[in-house]
Amino acid sequence: MEKEGIPTAVVNTEPFISSSKAMAVAHGIPDYPFVIIPHPIATTEAVQLNKWAEQTIEEVVEILVTGNQLKTV
Repeated sequence: MEKEGIPTAVVNTEPFISSSKAMAVAHGIPDYPFVIIPHPIATTEAVQLNKWAEQTIEEVVEILVTGNQLKTV
């Protein structure tokens, strides 16, 4: 989506950090920023998910607004 000019923010859970970094490198964007939240999400109560969202929303907005993800493309 970034290559099409659509700002994108990736939100990941902790166990997938290394996979996310590997995918970023494989796609030629080694410094692609992503937001990390705890794991798991499928079995986590909505109240807790909302807290995690509130804690990370500023990071997501910063990634979307600054376009940092395109600097290494």
